[in-house]
Amino acid sequence: MLRTLTALVVLAASATLAGCAAATGTGGDRGATTPGLDDDGNEDDSSLTAVGSQRAHAMVGLFDPAQGEPRDGLARPQQIYAAGVTDDGAGQRTRETVAPLGSALGIPVDTDLGRGDEKKLVKDVLAQSGTTLISWQHGGIPEIVDDFPSVSPAPPDEWPDDRFDVVWTLTRTADGWHFTQTPQLVLPHDSDGVIEN
Repeated sequence: MLRTLTALVVLAASATLAGCAAATGTGGDRGATTPGLDDDGNEDDSSLTAVGSQRAHAMVGLFDPAQGEPRDGLARPQQIYAAGVTDDGAGQRTRETVAPLGSALGIPVDTDLGRGDEKKLVKDVLAQSGTTLISWQHGGIPEIVDDFPSVSPAPPDEWPDDRFDVVWTLTRTADGWHFTQTPQLVLPHDSDGVIEN
């Protein structure tokens, strides 16, 4: 079963996208064939796996370290969006990914928008100041980036199904948005590489 989970962060005068995805198969910390569990301990294909939950909690230290500021290229969010759950349950993992960070920062997670609302999401984000984190299905992140005006250099066209461990950042410039990628490096098998076209 293909499982998807991503996060997009839009920073003050910038946008940052962090992505996680669960894919079928095994390998490293990405073995995602096991379903997550619901609040009662029952199998739940719409929830994070144990490794996904570990990553969600580790992202607190990535964006809100106990001491000092987040590492270069990242910032503490002032707003957090996550894709709303669809009628078939899709989107639960996007909310679960940012729930620990939202809780740690005392920021409510806005789940009013979902798959198909990417243009409205970008419009809302562009109207805000400060850093915004967006958690979205990984396949939708390139579409979200495409909706930002004048992004350079060009980001990858697709978000791979097997990448859980990278953050895409868009930073506002005088003439558009500057795109960068930052490996998360929060779990033992995280790659130090970025997503290539």
